[in-house]
Amino acid sequence: MTQFVVRNTMTARSFGLAVMLGSLFTVPVHAEELDGEAVKQLALQGAWEAEHAEYGFWNWSEDGTVCLRVGSKDGKCADTGTWNIADNVLCYEFTWWGETVGERKGCFTVQPIDDGRFETLFHGGPMVSRMFAFKVVK
Repeated sequence: MTQFVVRNTMTARSFGLAVMLGSLFTVPVHAEELDGEAVKQLALQGAWEAEHAEYGFWNWSEDGTVCLRVGSKDGKCADTGTWNIADNVLCYEFTWWGETVGERKGCFTVQPIDDGRFETLFHGGPMVSRMFAFKVVK
């Protein structure tokens, strides 16, 4: 009888551990990423205002240049660079911004989060991670 109770207790604990670990690795379900044409149209609609101030305001121009402003969507660019889209991936490269954290150049996909908000998902690394969330301001 003792052996049955021990085995049952171990089985229950193992099952509980498996359920807990499974929940840790569950990825939240979001909308599908935008295709390249939709990302381009979104980029040309207005400034992307990042939800975290350190990412500032990104202005994408049709000529393939990008202007990053920090603190305000108007005024002089804090840094400038270039951008392009290949398939569904937007890639950019600044002259200095983001150098210390490995984000001076990078690539990401874009997907909607909810009512007028989007997120950029870092593309090309070993893991998918959010770079920044934003909304478009005109």
